[in-house]
Amino acid sequence: MRTQLIEANTIDEAAERILEALKEKTNTTRTVGSRDNVFYFDGWDGLGASAVLRAIAQRLTTASADGKRALAGQEFDQVIHIDCSMWESRRALQRAVAEKLKLPNEVMELFDKLDEEDDFRGVAPGSRAEVQQVVREMHQHIKKLDNRFLVVFHNGSSEEIDLASLCCFPLSGYSTSKVLWTFQGRFRLKPWTKVDMAMKTAGTTDVFLLATPRYGGIDPPKLWSYLVRQEAAEVVAARKVKTGSAGIIDQPEQVVECFLYMWELCCIRSQWIDYDLDTHITNYWVCDGVIHQQLQQGQRDDGLWRAADALQFEMPLDADYHQYLLSPHIATFVKSKPFWSSPTCGFTRISDRAIPNGGMFQHYADKLTVLKLSGCTFDFQAPPFLCCQSLRFLWLDHCQGTKTSTDRAGKEDDIRRCFQSLWVLDVRYTDCDQILSAQMLALMTHLRELNVIGAEGWDMGQLQGQLPNIRKLRVKESGVKCSCSENDLFSEMNKMEHLDFSGNYHTGDSSPMMSLFGPGVSSNVSCLETVVIVDGRYVVQQISFRGCTKLNNLLLGGGMPGLHTLDISGTAVKTLDLSTTSIPNLYELYLLDCEKLCAILWPPKEEMKEEGLGKLCIDTTQSAPTAQSREENPKRGTSTATTGTSVAPAAAPHGSRPSSEFDWHISVRDARLLGSLEPVYSDSRKAYVEISSPPHPTVVVGGSKDKGIFKSAGSREQQLVVNQQRQPVPAVYTDISVDDTLGIMWMWPCPDVPDLPEKRCYMHIQDQIKTKLPPGGEETSTITVPWFVTKSAKILHVHDSPSITSITSDEYGSVWPDLEWCRIERCPNLDFVFDNVEVLEFAYELRIFWASQLLKSRYISTSNGARAFPNLALLHLDFCPRLIHVLPLTMGRFGGDEDSLRLLETLEIAWCGDLREIFPFEEEDKPNSQDFPKLKNIHLHELPSLQHICGVRMSAPNLETVKIRGCWSLRRLPDIGRSNKVVECDCEKEWWDRLDWDDRSQADNYRPIHPRYYKKTMLRSSVLR
Repeated sequence: MRTQLIEANTIDEAAERILEALKEKTNTTRTVGSRDNVFYFDGWDGLGASAVLRAIAQRLTTASADGKRALAGQEFDQVIHIDCSMWESRRALQRAVAEKLKLPNEVMELFDKLDEEDDFRGVAPGSRAEVQQVVREMHQHIKKLDNRFLVVFHNGSSEEIDLASLCCFPLSGYSTSKVLWTFQGRFRLKPWTKVDMAMKTAGTTDVFLLATPRYGGIDPPKLWSYLVRQEAAEVVAARKVKTGSAGIIDQPEQVVECFLYMWELCCIRSQWIDYDLDTHITNYWVCDGVIHQQLQQGQRDDGLWRAADALQFEMPLDADYHQYLLSPHIATFVKSKPFWSSPTCGFTRISDRAIPNGGMFQHYADKLTVLKLSGCTFDFQAPPFLCCQSLRFLWLDHCQGTKTSTDRAGKEDDIRRCFQSLWVLDVRYTDCDQILSAQMLALMTHLRELNVIGAEGWDMGQLQGQLPNIRKLRVKESGVKCSCSENDLFSEMNKMEHLDFSGNYHTGDSSPMMSLFGPGVSSNVSCLETVVIVDGRYVVQQISFRGCTKLNNLLLGGGMPGLHTLDISGTAVKTLDLSTTSIPNLYELYLLDCEKLCAILWPPKEEMKEEGLGKLCIDTTQSAPTAQSREENPKRGTSTATTGTSVAPAAAPHGSRPSSEFDWHISVRDARLLGSLEPVYSDSRKAYVEISSPPHPTVVVGGSKDKGIFKSAGSREQQLVVNQQRQPVPAVYTDISVDDTLGIMWMWPCPDVPDLPEKRCYMHIQDQIKTKLPPGGEETSTITVPWFVTKSAKILHVHDSPSITSITSDEYGSVWPDLEWCRIERCPNLDFVFDNVEVLEFAYELRIFWASQLLKSRYISTSNGARAFPNLALLHLDFCPRLIHVLPLTMGRFGGDEDSLRLLETLEIAWCGDLREIFPFEEEDKPNSQDFPKLKNIHLHELPSLQHICGVRMSAPNLETVKIRGCWSLRRLPDIGRSNKVVECDCEKEWWDRLDWDDRSQADNYRPIHPRYYKKTMLRSSVLR
C-alpha cells in the first residue's frame, strides 16, 4: 500500500485532487496482478473526509448535465454511493448496494426473509452476515452490466470491508473500477493506530490518501475551524435525512459548539478529573447551556434532551482515546479558552473570561450550572453551593458530611430553590442518608437523572412516591435495602425511560430488598425503554417489569444466584438474552403478551437450575393493552403469581383441565419461537399441542410494498366451509343424528383427551396470516414445529386454520411418534396430516384420530407403508371431499400385532366424495384377508366413490353396529365369521340387494334395516357435488 499526500485547503479542492488520482493513467499497462483500485482517504487528521467523499459523489451524479459530463471525463459508467457511517451490519451494507444496483424484488425479499429468520434465532442485528445467494445474484448482475464503477463508501465499522468478495465488484487485475472509502466522518474520528491496524488485517486497500494544508493558503486556525464546520454540516444533513428535520440541532454552529465542548473536556481530563463522558455528555450540553431552547409558557423541554441524545448518537467520539492523543491542531484550537487550576483546588474553568475573587462559589452564583465536588467534606443539610441558583448538574464524588450540623435557620428557601432546580444528580461513594433522604428527594421535582454508585446501606425506600420527572435512574455497585413495599418503589416514576440496577448487594439484616418491580406493575402508564441489570448478586429474588409496554432493551448479565422469578410480561422485548447470566435458582419465567418476542437465548446448562424451569408462561398472541385490561389489579407485596401475572383462562377442551393450569403454558404467533425452548425442554415433559388461526385473521392482499388493503374476511375455502355448515341436511335422512351447530352427522362423539403426566406442557401455535399476495391469490403457509415438540406431543388439536398446508418438524417431516389423540378440523388448505420420511419406519401410538372439513386433503397419511397405527381405536372423518384414501396398511415391516389396525373399534366417515378406499395396501403382495379383531362400529355416510373398506377380504368377528348411507360403489361388508351372531345393518334396500358375498352364509350374519322413507328413486351422489 502506497501513501499519497493531497494538498488542499477546502473540500472542493480536495475532491478535485482525488478525482485526478482516481483517473486511470493512459500510459499504464494493466496485468492480472495489477492493484491500483482501492483508495482510502483519511482527511485532515480525520476531519473533512466524509464531506470530500460526498462532494465527489455529487459531482459525478447523473441527475445533472454537469454531472454526466464529469462522469464521462472520469471514464466511469456508474457511481455507487454507499453511506454506512452509522454501521449496522455486513448484511445492511449488502442490502444498500443491492438497492443501488436495482436488483429484482425477489432478490431483495431474501433480505427480509433472512432477517426474520435471524430474529427467531436470536442473532444480534450487528452480527448478521451477508447473504450468499445475493452475492451470486450481484455477480451475475454486475457481469451483465459490464460497467466501470466508482464505489464511494463511508465505512462506519471497525474493520476494512472487501467489497470485491462482499458485493462482487471487480477490483483487481484488468478491471479499472475503483473504490474510494473512509472510516472517518461526522466527528467519528478514528485514530491513525486503529486505521492502520484495520488495514493490516484485511489488506485490500492499495492507496492511502492523506490531506495536508496547501502551503501559502489559509491560516491553520481558520482551516481547522472550517473543517469542524464541514463535519457539523454533515451531522445536520444526516439528521434531516433520517427525521425530515434536524429538530433543535438544525444549525451547524450549534453542533460545532457541542463538539468543541466535548473535546475541551477531553483536553482537560486527567487522572484527577473524571467527567464520565459516556454517561454525562448530553447532561453537560444541556445543563451548561451549550444546547438551549427558548420555551414558551407551559412548554415541556423533553425535545431538548432528546435532541442531545440524538446528537451524541451521531458523533460518538472515542473519548477514552482522545483524552491522551488528541489531534494537536484541534487541541490548540480548544485550549485557547481561559481556565485556571491549582494543586490545592483542582481545575476550574473561567466563564466569560472573568477573574475569580472572593468566595469559592459566590462569584459564580448566577453562572455556575455544572458542578463536580470530589473528596470534599461539608454539611449535606446546608451545602456551600446553595447560592448557585442556576445549578443544573451536581456531581458528588467521595464526599463526606461533617459531624457537626450547620445551623439551617433561614436557609430553607435556599435549599428548596437549589435542589428544585437540579436536572442531574450524580452521587458516587458518598453517604446517601442525608443527600438522598426522603425530605431532600421531595424537593427535586425537576430532577431528570439520578446516578447512585458505591452507596453503602442506602434505603431505596426513600424513593417511594418521589421524583415524578425522572428519566434515567442508575443505582450501581451499592449496598441497598428497602423499607417500603417493593411494588410501589417506582410508582410515581411514570416518565422513567432508563433503569440500571447492576452490581448491588444487601447490607444488614433489616429490610432486605427481595424484589425489583418496574413502574408498570402498579401503574398502567410506563415510559421505561431500557433496563440494565449486570451482576445481580444476591439482592433480589424476583424481577418484574410486567406492564412496561415500551420496554424493548433488556440487558441481563453476570451472576444472579438469588433470582427465582423473572417476569417481563406485556413488554416490547424482541430477544430475551440470558446467555451471559448465571441463574442457578430461576424457577419461574413469565413472558405473557410479548407480541414482539422472537427468541430466547439461554445460559449454559451448568448455570441454570438442574431440574429446569418449574413454570414457564409465554404468550405472543395477545397485545399488551388487551391483556392488561383483562388482568386483575395487582395485590401489593405479593409474589408474581398473585400480582396479575396469570395465563388467560381457557375452556377445558374435550374433558382436559384448563390450559392455564399447565405449569408450562406457551402460546405463540410463530412456531419458530418454539425453537428457543429446545435447550431447556426435557424429553419427559409431554405436550398438548394446539394449532389455530386468530379468531379474525387480518389478510394483506395486493397493494404496494409497504401498504396493503386490510380486510377481516375469510378465504374462498372458509366461505365454502361456512356454506357447508349452514346447508340443511336432506329431509330424507331425518332419522340420522345431526349436530345442528355444525351441520355434520355422526353417531359417536369425539373422546376426551387423555390425561398427561404431572410434568406437562401446553403449546398453542397461532397460524397467523401475514403473506402479501397478488389480487386473487390464496394465503398458504407451512408450520414447522421443532422436532423436540413433535417427539413429546401426546395431544394434537389443529383447527380453524384457513391457510395452513402442512405441519412438519424441522428434521423428520410430519412425524408425531408419541401422539395418542389427534383432532384436525376446519383447515381447508391442509394437504395431509402424516407424511413419509423413508429413512424412518415405526409404529404410532395414536389411539384417537378425528378429522373434519379438510377440503383439500387427499391423504391422511402418505407413509407408503412405512408407518403403522397398531393402537388406533377410533377413526372419524367428515367433509373431506378430495380424500382418496386414509391410512395405508402395512405388511411384513412390523412384527406381531403392529402389522395392522388390530385395535380399531370405531370407523366413521361421512361426506367424502372422492374416497375410493379407506385402508389400501401399498405392497403388491397383498394377503388374502385382513383381520380387524376389535372393530365394533361402522358408520359410512355419503361416500359415492368408495369401493373398498380394505382392499382384501375383511374379517370383523366383534362387529356390533353398521350404518351405511349413499355408498353406492361399495360391494362388500366385513365377514363376521361362522357364529350365530347377527348384526343389524342400517342401509338402503337397493344397496343391500346389490352386495357381493363370497359365501351366502355371510349374509345370514346381518339383519338389514331399511329406512322408513325408502323409495325406488334415491339420491345417489354426494350433496357436495
